[in-house]
Amino acid sequence: MLGVVQMVVVGGAALAVNQAAISCARYASLNPSFAQSSVGSYLTSTASPLISDSGLQPVVLSPTAVPRATGTAVTVTVSYNLQTKLFLGTTFFGVTFPSQLSVTQTMASE
Repeated sequence: MLGVVQMVVVGGAALAVNQAAISCARYASLNPSFAQSSVGSYLTSTASPLISDSGLQPVVLSPTAVPRATGTAVTVTVSYNLQTKLFLGTTFFGVTFPSQLSVTQTMASE
């Protein structure tokens, strides 16, 4: 039963990281003059309560040069360290749980 609960926690965090990456990529694509720090502030203000803690890593934005030209690709990577949420550890009865989640999303600057 505890293994199932931990799987639910990991799955919920994975969904939250994915949604945060999509949201940040959209934000960066709509605001081509915003640098990585602005996108990072947006991430911390809009991240799900499931991941808005010390495990949330700084957002990575590429390209870093601003302003970005219309139509160029902007890539955002959101990472989250799951160590504090894994109450059973990373391995439990042969099942391995991830300790780090990372999602990269790319959108065209508008």
